Amino acid sequence: MTSRVIEFYCHGGSDASGRTARDMIAMSDHELEMHHDIIQWMFPLHETSMVNPGAPLIEKDSAHVLRENIDAQLLMREMIVRFARFMGFELNEEGQFVAEPLLAANRKNWHTQLNHNHLRVTRVIRSLRLFGFDQLASAFFQAVAASALDAQCIDNRTLAFWNMALEDEVFDSLRK
Repeated sequence: MTSRVIEFYCHGGSDASGRTARDMIAMSDHELEMHHDIIQWMFPLHETSMVNPGAPLIEKDSAHVLRENIDAQLLMREMIVRFARFMGFELNEEGQFVAEPLLAANRKNWHTQLNHNHLRVTRVIRSLRLFGFDQLASAFFQAVAASALDAQCIDNRTLAFWNMALEDEVFDSLRK
C-alpha cells in the first residue's frame, strides 16, 4: 500500500479538498496565510497534526522513498522556495535564504508575537530534514531566526522549538 505522503509527493495525489502540490505552490500569499490545512501537506511530519489530524504522515519507510525519489526531492525544493517567499526570503545560488527587499511586507506579516507562522517554521524545518534537506533546513532556520530576533517577535521557547526541529534526531517528537 502506498502511503498518502508518497502518493502526494511522488504521484500527483491530492489532499482531502482535491488540491495537489502544484495547486499549493501556485497559491497567493493571502491563500497560504488563510488556508491552515495545507501546511501539513506541504511539509509533512512523522507526528499527527493536532490541527489537521487527517494529514499524511512520514514514516521511516516513506522517508527513505522521499529521499530517493527525484520527483519528491524537486517538489520539496519548490515547496520551500515558495514558502520562503511567503515568509519574505529568496533562496540564492549559494543555498542561503536572504531577506528580499521587495518581500518586506511578507516578513512584517509574521513579525508579531505569538504568530501562527512561528509554529509553521518548526514544521518546515523538521519536514525538510525528513526529506534529507538538512542544509536547506539549517539555512532556513538561520534566516528566519535572525529575522525574528531582529524584529523581537519570538521568545526563547519558540527559538528552542526551532532549534529542536533542526538538531534533535529527525524522528524524535516535537512535543516535548
